[in-house]
This record gives sequence, C-alpha cells and structure tokens, in this order.
Amino acid sequence: MDYQEFSWRFDTLYNNITSNQAPGLSEAEKSMFLTKGEDEITKNYFNPKSNKLQEGFDGSQKRQIDFSSITSTSTISEFSTALFDTRSNSKSAVLPTDLWMVVNEKVLVTRNSAENTELVVKPISFEEYDRFMSKPFKRPLRDQAWRLINNGSSNKADLIVGPGDIITSYKLRYVRRPKPIIIGDLDGLTINGYTWGGAVTPDSPDATKVYGDNCCELDQILHEEILQRAVELAKIAWTTTGGDNTEAVLTAGQRSE
Repeated sequence: MDYQEFSWRFDTLYNNITSNQAPGLSEAEKSMFLTKGEDEITKNYFNPKSNKLQEGFDGSQKRQIDFSSITSTSTISEFSTALFDTRSNSKSAVLPTDLWMVVNEKVLVTRNSAENTELVVKPISFEEYDRFMSKPFKRPLRDQAWRLINNGSSNKADLIVGPGDIITSYKLRYVRRPKPIIIGDLDGLTINGYTWGGAVTPDSPDATKVYGDNCCELDQILHEEILQRAVELAKIAWTTTGGDNTEAVLTAGQRSE
C-alpha cells in the first residue's frame, strides 16, 4: 500500500468498528498507531511463543519472505579488548547500529596458528556465564563460541572462544527494526527519529529518504495485518482504560496473526 491507501483504509476500518462515533485521527496519530502495529507484528512473527501460528523466522518460507526486506548481514573484523571476559583471546565487537534481532551468527578463528575454523556462536546470559565459569573447563565446546551482550554508549558483544583460538572475523545475519510508517506530516514531531521528510539526523544514510509511495518497507503481504493491528490499537485507546486496556491489547494481538 502507498501512504494514501494506508490513510483511507485506516479511516474506513476505524469508522466501521467504532460506528462513526470515535473522534477523527490526524495523519500523525494514524502514523503512530501504524508504526506500533508494525513493531508488534514484527516481534510476534519473530518469536513463535507470542503468535497464534507458533511460527518464528524459520517456521515457514512465508515467514522468511515476510522478513526478507529487513534482513541484513554484517562481517566484523575489528576487535578490542573484551569488556567482561578479560582473558587474552576473548574480544569485544561493536554490533551494527541497526541491529534489532539476531538470526544466526558465526566466528572465524585461527586455531593453533594453522587452519581457519568456523565456530557456531551460542548467545549466553550472564547467569549462564557464571555457571559455566564454575565448571572445570571454562570455555565453549570445540566448535562453539560464546557471545555476551554488553550495553554501553554503543552496543558491544564479548566473543569467547577456546584457549587455542584467535578470532579473525565475526559474521551475523540479523533483522533490523523497520522504519516507521509515516503517512503524512507529523506537525513537527518525530517517530523513531523520522519525520515525513525522512531521517532527522543530517548524516544518516536515510536523511534523503522521502516518505511517499513506499511508506512501509515490510513485504506487501504484511500490510493488511499491520493495518488491522493499528486500527485495533486505535479502537482500544479510545474505548478502554487500565487493566481492561492491557487485556484488550493482548487479545487484539492474537487476532492480528
């Protein structure tokens, strides 16, 4: 859908389910609900436990197509001293600034000063790290590396490998957060750093992006579900408050799948 179709279809559905009794919404308000619907649909689709079909990113070919437009890859070859695990061959990598959810990842190491070896990365929590460090062998399995996320001024990850391994590169495939759906002027406001004219930050690669025909970068197959979710959220905001609001939001999320 282009921005005009998003707008008039939103109005049509919203007026139908509220029997034309709800107050009209501005383009800025509709953009806010559409972006929130987009975020929730994306999160629900990525996590199989939170959607009705119980399918995640790899649950079906449709799911992979749904996410294809916001899936990126990155290869990192510059590292610094690890922030948490300070052993000599543990390294810290700066993660992509647009990373939202990691799909899969691997580390390339030089082992015993000879062959190059690819290791599957196992993300671990700090609780798991403490448990692993209490065991006699305080390292990942031979074909694994551990990854610990460290949040600071920039997102970094500690990469922990075996005692004879030297990290040379870190590759990851990830889902980035989709840009907000903006269908009109926001009256001087922004949504996730974007306005009707594009990105706010002048040096952003998206600074010249002008919203218009392609106002939603997710696959067309998801536009109807995003629209339905956005309208449901708008109805909930108008009709319910407090605990009733929370229950209604959860129920609406299930219906949108």
